[in-house]
Amino acid sequence: MPSGGISVEVRDNVAIVYMDRGENRLNLKFMADLNSAFDKVLSYPDVQAMVTTGVGKFYSNGIQLTWLLPAALDVQLEFWHKFSELQMRILTFPIPTVAAINGHCVAGGGLLALCHDYRVMRTKQGWFYMSEIYIKGRFTSGMVTLFKRKLPSVDVERDVLLFGKRLSGEECARRAVVDAACEQDVLLDEAVRMARDCVGTAGFDRPMQRTMKEDVYRDVVEAYARVTLTDYVQTIRRNSAKL
Repeated sequence: MPSGGISVEVRDNVAIVYMDRGENRLNLKFMADLNSAFDKVLSYPDVQAMVTTGVGKFYSNGIQLTWLLPAALDVQLEFWHKFSELQMRILTFPIPTVAAINGHCVAGGGLLALCHDYRVMRTKQGWFYMSEIYIKGRFTSGMVTLFKRKLPSVDVERDVLLFGKRLSGEECARRAVVDAACEQDVLLDEAVRMARDCVGTAGFDRPMQRTMKEDVYRDVVEAYARVTLTDYVQTIRRNSAKL
């Protein structure tokens, strides 16, 4: 079903959101279209879970820095506000979510994947990593709170966040960054199976599912809300000028 854009397919009451824009770099247009796809998913009353995946070698190669860094301050602020909102939307999505990581999942793309309830990653090709240490990019306090909730151990936090280590699908599964790893030709089948196993036969009440996630991840949601993005963006602008 991939179309060269962002599209939705429904399979066995599971919606699959395909991101098919090359490296799936994050910018305002990409995020607006992804939100529109999420709206479409929720417009189907019988859909009980959602899978997101890329097409080709990339799940998402992160933020489109070549566009963002030269942009005006107001554009940068708008981007970071929208990006934070997108992360929290996925984290508290009113149906179960699975990230089917088909290839490279980097920095901002990794954040989106971690906001899902489950993750399954392809083997033999593709890296999961955070590149911020290499580009002098800092994490917000909200992101750090998310990492501490979603990464499984302090040694993974050390390797991924402090030192930008690249993890293969096999290592991600071994270290519990993802719930499973499999070959590409069965990746979507495994993601849909994972979603179906989660929801059972009846699924979950959507408002209750959102409320439950907001309660369980309250520390993350509140940490994101407390971030002063103006200060954060100004820091990024100063650091990027030194690159």
